[in-house]
Amino acid sequence: MPHARALPPVSAVIFDFDGTLAATDIDFAGIRARLREFFIRRECWEEALFQRYILEMIDSVCARLEGEAAAEVRRDAMRIVHEGEADACREAALYPGIAEALQELDRRGYRLGIFTRNSRACCELVLRRHPLPHSVLLTRDDVTNVKPDPEHLQATLAQLGTRPEWALVVGDHHTDVETAVACGAHAVGVLTTTGAREKFAECGARLVLESAAELPRVLPLKPGG
Repeated sequence: MPHARALPPVSAVIFDFDGTLAATDIDFAGIRARLREFFIRRECWEEALFQRYILEMIDSVCARLEGEAAAEVRRDAMRIVHEGEADACREAALYPGIAEALQELDRRGYRLGIFTRNSRACCELVLRRHPLPHSVLLTRDDVTNVKPDPEHLQATLAQLGTRPEWALVVGDHHTDVETAVACGAHAVGVLTTTGAREKFAECGARLVLESAAELPRVLPLKPGG
């Protein structure tokens, strides 16, 4: 089991949502395929775009369009994304032990936040059925630039009133770790989806856990300051 001294003292813990707290199992491949078909129909597709993350793919397409055409394409593309996410989130549940872990961290006095590329509406589909203690939830609807852009985490830290060096970011994707490091925060990778231990370490994770539910075992009883 990882030793608590592997982590520095922190006062806030900020979680990714999909794949870290909740097993949403969103069909990203299916969403990407639907977007590709949509962009081909609109005659604004290049195969190189398929290498980008979904939201960045949409941004790249819309940047090449103008005025109402750009707004219309973005609106319809985001509808495809939302439909795919909502289909998964309607029945999604938390990973085992997550609710108990966050309740324990909250009891110990840690400030808890969630930052996610998902929409607020989809997150709330899960959180209404499976409430979690948290002070801040920042989705893609709440910031101009989503992670891995540092703005997303910086806005979360600001709302929590926490300096980066006193914050721990927990996520299942290497971009969560990269975002934390770029902001001067600490990071933990979790292996609940496709994240790899070696990649997390390469990106600067202080620790890699099987699940975020293990956090109470590796964080001290009291926040660091």
